[in-house]
Amino acid sequence: MPAKKKGAKVEEPVAEEKPVEKPVEEKKRKAEDAPAEEPEAKKEDTEQEKDDVGDKRSALKNTIGFSTPDTTLNVVNTMGGKVLMSMNEGGLQYLIGGARANVGMKAGRYMYEVKIIEALNPTEAAQTSKGKLYGTRQTLRIGFSVAGSPLILGEFDDCVYFDSDGQVGTGRIKRRLPELQKFGRDMTMTVLLNLDSSSDNANTISLFREGTRLSKPFKLPENLVGNTLIPHICFRNVSVYVNFGPSPTKPLPFKCRMIQSAAEKDTEAVAAKPPKDGKYEVVLPVGFPDEGTFEWLDDFLEKNPSYMELSDRKLKEWAASSGLGRHGGGSNDKPQFKYGFHSMDNYSLQKIVSHVAPLSARNYIIMEVKSNLNKDERTATLKRFSSQRFKKLARVMMGEPEDAFKQKALARILKAKQVRVTAEWQNKKRVQKQQFEKKKQMKILAEKKKEAEEKRKKLMEEAAKKKAEAEAAKKKAAEEKKAAEEKEGKKEEEEKKDDDKKEGEAKKEDETKKDGEEKKDEEMKDAEPKAEEKKDEKKEEEKKEEKKEEKKEEPEDEPMEDLGEEPPTAELDEEEQKICFFPKTGQGDLTPQVLNTAFVHFSLPTKEEGFDEIKYDWQAESAANEYLRKYVLEKKASTRIDGLTPSQYFKDKLAAWNKQKVDWEAKLQTFKSSGKKKDNKEQAAVDIFAVADVNDTGGGEPLYANFEAHDWALLQLRYELHLLLDSFKHDVNDPDRINIPEAHFPFYYSKYYSKQLNPKMFTLDGIPALVKLVKDTVVLDGEKKLLTSALTDDVSSLDIFVKLGEESRRERQRRIDAGDETARLKYVPPAVPKPVEPKPAAPKPAAAKPADPKAAAAKPAAAKPAAAKPAAAKPAAAKPAAAKPAAAKPAAAKPAAQAPKASPVGVIQTPGKTGGAAGAKGNEKGGKSGDKGGKFGSNPAWQTPAQQGGNEKGGKSGDKGGKFGSNPAWQAPAQQGGKSGDKGGKFGSNPAWQAPAQQGSAKGGGGKGWQGDGDQSWKNSSSGGQSWQSNSQSHSQGWGKSDSKGKNDSKGKNDSKGKNQKGDSKGWGGKGGGKNQGGKSWGW
Repeated sequence: MPAKKKGAKVEEPVAEEKPVEKPVEEKKRKAEDAPAEEPEAKKEDTEQEKDDVGDKRSALKNTIGFSTPDTTLNVVNTMGGKVLMSMNEGGLQYLIGGARANVGMKAGRYMYEVKIIEALNPTEAAQTSKGKLYGTRQTLRIGFSVAGSPLILGEFDDCVYFDSDGQVGTGRIKRRLPELQKFGRDMTMTVLLNLDSSSDNANTISLFREGTRLSKPFKLPENLVGNTLIPHICFRNVSVYVNFGPSPTKPLPFKCRMIQSAAEKDTEAVAAKPPKDGKYEVVLPVGFPDEGTFEWLDDFLEKNPSYMELSDRKLKEWAASSGLGRHGGGSNDKPQFKYGFHSMDNYSLQKIVSHVAPLSARNYIIMEVKSNLNKDERTATLKRFSSQRFKKLARVMMGEPEDAFKQKALARILKAKQVRVTAEWQNKKRVQKQQFEKKKQMKILAEKKKEAEEKRKKLMEEAAKKKAEAEAAKKKAAEEKKAAEEKEGKKEEEEKKDDDKKEGEAKKEDETKKDGEEKKDEEMKDAEPKAEEKKDEKKEEEKKEEKKEEKKEEPEDEPMEDLGEEPPTAELDEEEQKICFFPKTGQGDLTPQVLNTAFVHFSLPTKEEGFDEIKYDWQAESAANEYLRKYVLEKKASTRIDGLTPSQYFKDKLAAWNKQKVDWEAKLQTFKSSGKKKDNKEQAAVDIFAVADVNDTGGGEPLYANFEAHDWALLQLRYELHLLLDSFKHDVNDPDRINIPEAHFPFYYSKYYSKQLNPKMFTLDGIPALVKLVKDTVVLDGEKKLLTSALTDDVSSLDIFVKLGEESRRERQRRIDAGDETARLKYVPPAVPKPVEPKPAAPKPAAAKPADPKAAAAKPAAAKPAAAKPAAAKPAAAKPAAAKPAAAKPAAAKPAAQAPKASPVGVIQTPGKTGGAAGAKGNEKGGKSGDKGGKFGSNPAWQTPAQQGGNEKGGKSGDKGGKFGSNPAWQAPAQQGGKSGDKGGKFGSNPAWQAPAQQGSAKGGGGKGWQGDGDQSWKNSSSGGQSWQSNSQSHSQGWGKSDSKGKNDSKGKNDSKGKNQKGDSKGWGGKGGGKNQGGKSWGW
């Protein structure tokens, strides 16, 4: 109930208040109806701009618009300057376009309007590898700039503008004002410039949107005050409508005239005047790389701002101004484009600019260092520009530059040096400050360490003092105790006076001992003060040493170098003052690869190429021509031709030489085998160069009869160097390049012969020493270091090289005979690489089928030697009929219960479980004939006899058996080692039975087949089990019995004298019988 009352009390005043409040509000509104316009009046009072008063001065007569030279290449001016559009193909869609009007303001208050009427979204932006879309963002900047400034607002200081992102920019700085907002499509934006000196808002700029103020009057930068300011618009991916007047589409809260209605005295025409003859100029600067090319260009543009630069450098600057970032790489002439946009990075931008530029009437200066030095490329560039609209000029800068250019270059060098000197000074100051702080910190730490050490010593002294006091108290207590004991002893002595003499003597002895101890105690007492004195002395000495250490620890600080408060002033030395061009940085104007391939085509421009005028800025035409010729010759002498390839001319000559050399070597072998030879005197009498045929100097003896290995090597070297020079001259086909520089000689030798030139072959160091060996053929110029030919006449016959080789050989021999050992050549023949044998293809395993058990007792069908041919290696023809183990039970076999079960061919046999005691290692070691048994491999089939038993080492008959392979079939018996063959055949890849004729008998004879003892081919010794063995009596390779002592010994299946004790077995031999022939052996 109380709750309800409270609720009623609350509701009642609310119900009463509503009807009371309404009439009060209505009364207030009615009372305020009369002054309802006061807020509007207040707004007018707060608007800082006032209505424009009438101006009787004459208005502007010229129509305001945009002239072509004051727009970027991607701007399309349409509808009489009312609409500005941009091209959006070939990479231009990523670049901001700029347009500056042809009339500027120098006084008064005027405005103009801009409206975005179209927004574009190029599709390529989605394909960028960076995954960013900033390159296609719509952009609009509206403001003012000064004449001659760059066309992209925000990239220079002399401008002020508003950005569609809601920012105001002054020069390169952007800032966001609280009242500014973003603006976009279909919004009429008005820019107001107040240069009226009588106004309170003089030298300010304001922005309005749809006639409503969007920003307060913003003060102009100081550098713009007093200058003529020109309307300037920049945009990207939008089309804009521009209204200069005379009437606004969206009036402002106050009356204001538009620029088209401005007084003529408040404006200034700033449009470039068209040329008198109606032709604009196209200038091609021609100069050498890294010799002031771009420096000259910068000076030219500074003096002639109306010229537009066409170069990759300028395109990169344009991209950076458009917000695509800056990156290095490449050369000045061809910098790298890596923006992540396909049409930018594939040089489509350069192509479209080269096509658009001739369509736009303005002055151009085309800076292409390499292209402007090449006749064909210059001609192609000029053809793009119509002779009716453009005048084509060439400006040549070669040789020593003029003094004004030199001074500017030296000023740049000095400035760069000053930067380096200042950086070094700042680095030294930084290091010096760090050292000072470090020393200061070290002093603080030393003081803290000293204080801690003093505290530690005090604590130690106090502890030592307490310890001494404790020891003294202890000593005193001991003395008191001793004194009490002495008193008690005396009493006892008096009481025991009646003791016998012995006891008295004992007491006397005790007293004497006690007297000795007392003396020692007294001596100790006397020694204690002395020890304390010594301790005090030691402490004093320690204190002195500590003081000395403190003095040592605190050395005097070395005075620091006074670097001053300002960096030193840089000066150029004598060598630097002689420099004419600023040193190149990075790759320079051209990369080495481009320069090395292009310099041979450098030439001076001529009027035949299409130039209307050629001007030489630094030196006259003749001097420039001479300078060019020297430059090219020096480059040819120091630059190798990386792209040179051996021609067919070289290949034919080399093939003919190789054939001739082989013929000479063959004839020399024939002559040596004949045994004919002249004596030394007769040989020396032969006139080398009078010999008509080097193959016969008389009696069939060739001129090269005494050639040794090093003589043939020198002969080959002579011809190779001669042919290299000859082919180089032929392939290069340049009269200035007939010789090879020493530095490039190894490169060209490797290029032509596909091998390295190796002076170490003759134990020499360096190419000059090697060339000296064949100086009769080629020589190395010491001054120019060029490899030149020593043969004056054309070589028509290869005999000349043999004659030169013989002459050189005789000269060396003469010197050696005279005792000159330095003439002896130390020749190291090159190592001949062994040819790599091709690996045989891996055979497919053949499935072995078990033979017919009825044929077990039959002799092998392929036992004749005729079956040994390779053609008989097929499984069907070569498989013996008695191959199945099932039929191989011996006549005198073990008891039936012990007989092993035969497994089919191709199945791994199961070893017996019971091994003979004496044959524990039967598999590892065979009998006397075979030192080691074959190691069992992974072959699931019957193995070759050579591989089973005596695999590692055969018996007396064969030193080594065949190596075990992976063939899953019966192998050829021929792979066994016989007496006549020291080594058995290696396991082959034939998956079938091989011809029995390939076997080697125990004594070297040809095997007649699978032979055993007598007529039996499968024998089983009870002591040795079945194996592939050679009978010691019959020396046959087969399944024969191996033990000459009988089938079974008295010891039965575990007989130590069983099989392989004395036999010539090469098979599965073990010393014991049973299923497990020797433990590790696979027995039967």
